[in-house]
Formats: sequence, structure tokens, C-alpha cells
Amino acid sequence: MQLLQVQDRNQWQAYHAIRRHVLFELRGQAGYDEDHPDEHRENHLPLLFIYDDVPVGTVRLDIGLVRADPATVRLVAIIPQYQRQGIGRAMMEALERLAADRGITQLEVHAAPDAVAFYEKLGWLLVDADRAVPLLAKQIS
Repeated sequence: MQLLQVQDRNQWQAYHAIRRHVLFELRGQAGYDEDHPDEHRENHLPLLFIYDDVPVGTVRLDIGLVRADPATVRLVAIIPQYQRQGIGRAMMEALERLAADRGITQLEVHAAPDAVAFYEKLGWLLVDADRAVPLLAKQIS
């Protein structure tokens, strides 16, 4: 298992295909934008999770330009046939290591309501449940 920063054309294609399918198509939403400027902003790290040489998940880590903490976890997606097998947990653990290596001590995520339990199992704390997209946070070392 490996978490890679997206760089080449094939990685970008896999990254967008996973996100489009999991976060938009399966949720009945349209309008996915592969060219969204946030994907290429300074300190935004688009990441692809590889399992047995197959791209199976995506996440983006947005690190602040003025201060690193908290960094924001965005658009976490695992291909459905790889869900509920520990792949998401492994990807998030790899993300935490990457963040810690960059000096980040706190992460936050605006999670889909159906994903809150997943984050809580990984030690994330619910900060604001009153939003349409709840806010969770986690201290890392």
C-alpha cells in the first residue's frame, strides 16, 4: 500500500475517475470539475492510494500557507469494491504520517454525514454536528 502525490497524467486520470465515481456519480450528483483550481493551489496535495498496484482511493491534504495547523482533509474516496476491508483506514493512517512528517499536528475534515462513524472509529472528534457537512478534527503526532 502506498500514498502518492499525484503527478503524471495516468495518476491524474485515476484520481479524477475515482473521485467522480464515488463522490458524484454514486451520490447522484453532477458537475465534477477536473480542472478546479483548488487541485493545483500551492500547499494542496492531491493524493492517490495504491493497493496491489491498483489505484483504489483518493484524498487531498490542504495545508495553510500562513500556518500549517489545522490542515484540511478533502474529498476522501475509496472505490466501492475496496470499502470495508481496511483500505480507508490504511489510507488515512498513511495520510496522518505524511502530515506529521510535514510538521502538522492537527487535521480537520468536513465529512459527509454517512462518513462520520468512519472518522470516529479512527479517533476523530466531532467538533460541529450542526452543519450539513459535519466538522471533525484529530490531533496527530
